[in-house]
Amino acid sequence: MLLRDWPKPTSEMCLAAIRACLAVMRGEKDPKVARQAFIVAAKDARILLEQI
Repeated sequence: MLLRDWPKPTSEMCLAAIRACLAVMRGEKDPKVARQAFIVAAKDARILLEQI
């Protein structure tokens, strides 16, 4: 999603989320870090659906 279909693919928030996901895949960070970065990027792109 971050690499292909993101509304703002060059935003700093999207790039930070990509870096966080890569760090998790390399075993350098906890998955919670990537999840939080993804949420921040989704809010920035105005595509996050809040829980009801």
